[in-house]
Amino acid sequence: MAAIDRIARSAGSSVAFVSDTDSITYGELAVSARQRGAALVRAHSPDRIGRAPLAVVSDGSVDSVISMIGVLASGHPLFAVDGDLPLVARNALVAAAGAVPAASVMFEDTPVPSATDDGVWWESPEWDRGMTEGGSPTALDSWRPALVVIGPGTSGRVTVTQEELMLAATDLGMRVGLAPGTGYDMSRPASTIAGFVSLVAGLVTGSTVGAMHDGTGGGTLLR
Repeated sequence: MAAIDRIARSAGSSVAFVSDTDSITYGELAVSARQRGAALVRAHSPDRIGRAPLAVVSDGSVDSVISMIGVLASGHPLFAVDGDLPLVARNALVAAAGAVPAASVMFEDTPVPSATDDGVWWESPEWDRGMTEGGSPTALDSWRPALVVIGPGTSGRVTVTQEELMLAATDLGMRVGLAPGTGYDMSRPASTIAGFVSLVAGLVTGSTVGAMHDGTGGGTLLR
């Protein structure tokens, strides 16, 4: 969240993510993810000792991206479930991962303040409330789990730490040449490790991330 916050303050009106039907700016994403993270903290406070993974359906929508970043902001590991899977398969994967459905949380239906060029949008009550309840940016807990996935075959549950996630995202961003304003087409669904790393790589570099995926493996720059 800290990297997204920095981009939101310097380029809040820049587009962060584009789906087939909608888009969201960095300013809107920072506020929405903080608010959703705060709601998750309140709803799952009994789980915070063990920090149970929170399951989010990854369907390529703006709302799913807000939820996934919100889970990270809450301090819980994320378990992203492929939205193309049938409900029975989703439930089985959530159980296998030992995750708790984040979708059980009822989020407040309040408008998100739009980013403006005058640079004061984050001083709004919504931003302050999100920063207070969701937690201010903190130093990276390198050992803390950030992402949980179910490995192929019988490999079982795989955990990616915050350090591993950020190192992989930083490496990908450097190799692909991501920079503020760069259009970046994800190559895998965000429910996979490769897909979520590519999503994070785009967001922490200020790129505009597209939800489409072409199966090539590393993400595609949009010229």
